[in-house]
Amino acid sequence: MKKVFLVCAAMAGMTNLYAQKKGVTITGKIPPVFNNEYIYLAKGSTFLDSAKVEKGAFTLSHPLTDTIQALLRVAKKEDGKIYRGVKVMFLAPGDKVTLTVKDTSGGNLLAQGLVKGASINAQEDQLQEQLKEVRRQIDSARKEYMQLMQSPNGKTDTAGMMARGKRMDVLFEKQEVMTNTFIDAHPDYYISLTNFKENLGSPVRDVAAAEKRFAKFTPALRQSSLGLSIQDLLKASAKLGINQPAPDFASTTPDGKTLKLSDLKGKYVLLDFWASWCGPCRAENPNVVKAFQQYKDKNFTVLGVSLDREGQHNKWTEAIEKDGLAWHHVSDLKWWKADAATLYMIRSIPQNFLIDPNGKIVAIDLRGEALQKELAKLLQ
Repeated sequence: MKKVFLVCAAMAGMTNLYAQKKGVTITGKIPPVFNNEYIYLAKGSTFLDSAKVEKGAFTLSHPLTDTIQALLRVAKKEDGKIYRGVKVMFLAPGDKVTLTVKDTSGGNLLAQGLVKGASINAQEDQLQEQLKEVRRQIDSARKEYMQLMQSPNGKTDTAGMMARGKRMDVLFEKQEVMTNTFIDAHPDYYISLTNFKENLGSPVRDVAAAEKRFAKFTPALRQSSLGLSIQDLLKASAKLGINQPAPDFASTTPDGKTLKLSDLKGKYVLLDFWASWCGPCRAENPNVVKAFQQYKDKNFTVLGVSLDREGQHNKWTEAIEKDGLAWHHVSDLKWWKADAATLYMIRSIPQNFLIDPNGKIVAIDLRGEALQKELAKLLQ
């Protein structure tokens, strides 16, 4: 009986943390350069509240019924110079948070601010401390990658980008392993759940494995709004899993005609989501070209779906020609709101699906050598 009581008490405590209908108060001491400006609280792109900065301080109170990842943002233009401050923090109902900024080094004047009173933020700080070194290495590799992509002579160093890309892949994998170890050690942390969702991707590749890991979180976390959103993601992703029928769609070719995915039925089709503006996509294109040239006469083709923006038809077609992408292409030029991207739950690119002659998905996100190996297994 005592054990039952202890479990119920723990759950009640967690429920209070994630679902109490209480507000949050944030009191801040920030650089006086922001005096008489308003500091804004937002959730994603949604404005929540604001407060005026006076004598380098502010107090902001906002009703809150759920735990959220929030953003504090403030800016000021003075004597031709722009001062900015952004701070990400996790807020739970009932939190009484203080933000104190003493270190103003760097362009973001709030970045080094010390946050107290936000229980979830303490969890985030704990994780970030463990990831600090690998994050530093990733930032360094990313900076080198961007420098190669933005070459002043107008020529893209594809080989250099691929090398840096492989280095980043190794570092990202290391970061993922460290994060997963943290998650497994703290199944009662809200921050564990947020990172679990972030690492799932969209769509989720292995739904069964994800469901098994999700079940290890506490009941209160699984039933939180974030937990329920993960359940919805897993259900939707299951429809895009291995051996599931690939959803059909129609889109527009570069010459203005309509092409359906089902028009290519009878062949192995690599459904490849990319864009002319996407550096990693352009770096991956040589691998897809190599696979296409090797297997195009063995019942294999590619359907490229570009997430280029409205008005960028020429950039799209120029990239096709420059990269030698001699296969089928479509785009409705809607950027991330492309109909096919929405249908396939695309949140990042490059991303692809390998579809068999019967229209079923047989592999997901094959990049680099993985694409060659899978095609060799199926088409040799």
